[in-house]
Amino acid sequence: MRSNSNDFENSEPRLSALNNNINAVNSTVSAVKGTLGPQGMDCMIVDDYGNAIITNDGVTILSEINTSHPAARLLINAVMSQEKEVGDGTTTLTILTGALLDSAQKMAELGVPVHKIIEGIKIGISKALEIIEAEKVSITEDNYHLMSRVAYISAREDEEISNLICKAAKLVGNKMIESDNFRLSDCVESMEGTKSNVFSGVVVDKKPLHFYENNAINNAKIMVLDDSLDVDENINELLKTEAGLNSYLEKVEIIKSWAEKIALMKVDFLLCDRNINQAAMQILSDGNVCVANQVLNSQLEKVSRHCGCKMLKKSALHKNALDLDKYCGMADKVEYDAEKEQLSIRDGHGEPYATVMISSSTGEITRERERIAKDAASSLQFAIKDGVVAGGGALDIYISTLLEKYREEVVGMEKYGFDCVIEALKRPFLQMVENSGFNSLEVLEKVIAAGRLEEKKFLSIDFNSGNIKDMELEEIFDPAYVKISALKKAEEISKAILRINLILRGKK
Repeated sequence: MRSNSNDFENSEPRLSALNNNINAVNSTVSAVKGTLGPQGMDCMIVDDYGNAIITNDGVTILSEINTSHPAARLLINAVMSQEKEVGDGTTTLTILTGALLDSAQKMAELGVPVHKIIEGIKIGISKALEIIEAEKVSITEDNYHLMSRVAYISAREDEEISNLICKAAKLVGNKMIESDNFRLSDCVESMEGTKSNVFSGVVVDKKPLHFYENNAINNAKIMVLDDSLDVDENINELLKTEAGLNSYLEKVEIIKSWAEKIALMKVDFLLCDRNINQAAMQILSDGNVCVANQVLNSQLEKVSRHCGCKMLKKSALHKNALDLDKYCGMADKVEYDAEKEQLSIRDGHGEPYATVMISSSTGEITRERERIAKDAASSLQFAIKDGVVAGGGALDIYISTLLEKYREEVVGMEKYGFDCVIEALKRPFLQMVENSGFNSLEVLEKVIAAGRLEEKKFLSIDFNSGNIKDMELEEIFDPAYVKISALKKAEEISKAILRINLILRGKK
């Protein structure tokens, strides 16, 4: 039997596969590393039609760039997961992963077995996470002001945005902030050409079908219908036969009776997921019921929770008015802004909720400010939920110096993987220093030497002046969970890429 010598003609040897994957990851890292830190610069992304996005948000850059390499996609998917779960730390995750793989590549080229490198990385990351848990500081009444410091730093020192986020956090309260079902970043909305503000309530981006002359309802009784208030069957098909016509007319009469019931219940504001029958709409209008239809489900949920409503299906409208009253909620005020075509439902009687409205003169800048505000909101929420750690790269440097001492406890060739973690932890700080225009290695040595001399844990630099600063005294803090999540994901992606032994071309 003749053997096929071409079975593996499209395969790559082990080290070649590793180099190929790491080169792809490094290209991805290069796209975002210049944005890291307070002096990080912006990136312009231009599509085939000449449309441009200007941002220094890591996840935005990585979601917009065009790459098809599997290793790069693996990293980008991890970044998207970090954004979805935490909302911050995406650039740090990218740089940490690149640094781990860079160091691992050098060790592999020296002949260190890859499985030993992987085991060493696992040990190093585990030890780093232990140190973070030991050093994190919980937010309490005594240090509650640190919340605003975290928001200010995450908002890239934009005082207006950080103040708005802090006000929103106070409006919703710590109970909501600490809930797993609530994300403060979801409270951030944007609209160009208006004024940035924050208020207790929910925004609905819909023009109502009917509203009062003064565009406001006080002490509004609210009903939320997660359904249509119309005949759902294909009307054209129904009208083709006499039986179909009769069926349609019967259903319209039922819908009209439901509309009359809603009006008699003195509901002030009805929000509907889909269409409303014209005859029912007239009845509601005559009964002074303000109606907004085709509202996004996510906004219906926000209104329901904030006003204390229960979302209804139209089949529930068969119930008597007394039972339906239990499904309604209340809000102190409902306002309609005709210029913005936007409803605001303020001070609901259910769960607390806040809307942070971010604005600027142009759409591009408004969207970038919205992204910054969402980052700040996520950072603030996780700071309250899981505590804070020293920022400015100080914690990373401190952990790397401690790991150098623990290195002697690691037995065998796993030491080389452990070294990868030590070097990777320094990389975000080195990148921030480089982005600030200073000699990164020189500054690193000065910071480490000053820490030993002054016996201080968390030293970094002022990225404007280059002077060495104590991050605890300067109250420069990051959310602990952002660091923890970034380290865990960097470990996962690094291990996955290092385990790839061959790259084979699959079937077309």
